[in-house]
Amino acid sequence: MAQNRAVFSHFYDHARARQWSRAVAGALVLFFAALQGAVAHADDFAPGNPFNAIADPAQPVLAVQTTFDAPGAIVRLIAYDSAETFLVERAARLSAPLDDTGLAVFALITASDGQIAPGPAAFVAFVDENNDGRLNRDFLGKPKEPYRFSNNIKPKLSRPSFEDTQVRLEKGQVVVITIHD
Repeated sequence: MAQNRAVFSHFYDHARARQWSRAVAGALVLFFAALQGAVAHADDFAPGNPFNAIADPAQPVLAVQTTFDAPGAIVRLIAYDSAETFLVERAARLSAPLDDTGLAVFALITASDGQIAPGPAAFVAFVDENNDGRLNRDFLGKPKEPYRFSNNIKPKLSRPSFEDTQVRLEKGQVVVITIHD
């Protein structure tokens, strides 16, 4: 009987230790999530944030930045407004040149003005290196020009879903897509 108590006592100590470690881990996760949210929120208003200059309180803005030099190159942006039409029927197609800092800015005018409605939307942006207006592909169908979907998704083996790439457009918001070479 004493031996059984020792086994249960040992089990009880391990169970308490697991509960305690889970509680500490959960508290740390919440702490770092709150810290990250506070830092991200503070950066939104920091004077050195380059995207503050392009924010527009009247409409959402999409910025495409590149990590490579291509000043003057044209960035093409294709917008989709629903999962049913994603990668089939575009809601809008916009173009803008890259500036000397590698940034192209698109004002996302709302549907009342004829382009993109507020709410969920997904985007694909690409640098049109040969200025032919198309995302050129190799014989396997893989894009030859630098591109990214919204949420900075670059698929590896299959097309992304609307849910993976969607962002919720709101007035004053700046959506950023970073294209790597």
